[in-house]
Amino acid sequence: MAERRRLERFDLTAPALLIFESESRKSAPVNLTTKDISSAGAYLHCTQPPVEGARVKMELLISPDKLIKLVGEKGRTKIKVRGTVIRVDADGIAIRFESKYKITALDNGDHDFGGL
Repeated sequence: MAERRRLERFDLTAPALLIFESESRKSAPVNLTTKDISSAGAYLHCTQPPVEGARVKMELLISPDKLIKLVGEKGRTKIKVRGTVIRVDADGIAIRFESKYKITALDNGDHDFGGL
């Protein structure tokens, strides 16, 4: 199968907090871990995946050592983004990010996830 990705993908294991949304309700927050990420989406390990097309709100926490490897900056970063589940397989889910997102540099006193 030919590679269809147009954007660089980075191997990145990072904690992620997700809320799956439907027209009638939101799920309880689910803690997952990313396998890889690009500017357009991410793949996350998931043992009980939602259906394709599910809407999701997600927060990612990236530690200083991993951030330095990715972008050469110091400091922990939180990324808030919405997206859509575009693929479900035996190991996890692929999420396509929407174009709007928020990246926040965290101080040492900040807690991990601030809530979606």
